[in-house]
Amino acid sequence: MPPIAAPATTARVALWEGASGVSVSSAPVPRLAPGEVLVEVRLATVCGCVRDAVRERRLGSLPTVLGHEGVGTVAAVGRGAEAVGVDGVSLAPGMRVVWGRDVGCGQCTACAAHAYDDCPEPRELGHQPMQHDWILSGSLGTHLVLPRGAHLAGVPSGVPDAVASPAGCALAVAAAAVDRAGALAGRRVVVLGAGLVGLGALAMAVEAGAASTTVVEPRAKRRRRALSFGADAALDCDTRVPGCDVIIDAAGGADTFARVLDSLAPGGTAVVAGTRSQVPDASVDLERLSRDGLSLLGLGRPDGRHLAQAVAFLAATHAMRPWADIVSQPRGLDGVVEAVAHSGGKIARVAIAPRA
Repeated sequence: MPPIAAPATTARVALWEGASGVSVSSAPVPRLAPGEVLVEVRLATVCGCVRDAVRERRLGSLPTVLGHEGVGTVAAVGRGAEAVGVDGVSLAPGMRVVWGRDVGCGQCTACAAHAYDDCPEPRELGHQPMQHDWILSGSLGTHLVLPRGAHLAGVPSGVPDAVASPAGCALAVAAAAVDRAGALAGRRVVVLGAGLVGLGALAMAVEAGAASTTVVEPRAKRRRRALSFGADAALDCDTRVPGCDVIIDAAGGADTFARVLDSLAPGGTAVVAGTRSQVPDASVDLERLSRDGLSLLGLGRPDGRHLAQAVAFLAATHAMRPWADIVSQPRGLDGVVEAVAHSGGKIARVAIAPRA
């Protein structure tokens, strides 16, 4: 392992400043509290959560350091409390890591008892106003501070940064959705949406031994991409979906969800995945729900177990599926403005190398 450089004192970050848009600014690297982890960000990816939050002005108080997906190197750990990854390994400078999207509020009874996953109002990286107690709270910067109790996972040496970066958001959500759906071996699985969450859920279903996998996606480019990730069929939203046992909604659209729900076999399960309600206006036949014993499930928040599963899955499958091909060549922090405007297509993620 190469010598560890002294921690930086200043970071460069991408700030959302409301109507004035996104700018690159400097911020001090704070002194770490016990158990906090300072990460030097190697690569960050701009997920749809960031774009939606900026476009819809959902970030609350300003300014806000954007981003929550990324991979980096541990630069320092606050003295006085051990920082441990989701695999139980103590974190130390020089380790390459990814991190989860949500952290505890740090103020409630659950957080006081170190039960951070039970926090009723967790904070989301990349959505917090820049405050003195958590200045570096987003991944789109040269440095990120992760509070005590944040989920971190070590990244195996053979996994490229571009593959590992989405693990903390998109792939952890996919792992949580598959976990929520239950055993998939021998079951017919339909995934709504071929964004990165949908691709993750699709690939995990294939690896779990699903009898068949079908993706429903309005964009032709994304349908072709889903086939390259192992889908047996990729249909547009107007095509009749064959009978299925599991639906994972990773895209949205009330009409599509309600229509595909009609294809769910008795005893089947539908999981609504994602960080926001994807089917706010869907009509559900409650009589059929009861008569056929259907399970309609919300997702909840991914936890440390799902982050670990996402990293393990990427490590095991990145050589078999084109994960790296759907991440752009990295650009510097100045490219964040363009990345926020990106709308998907052939490239699912725009990559940012903050130190470039």
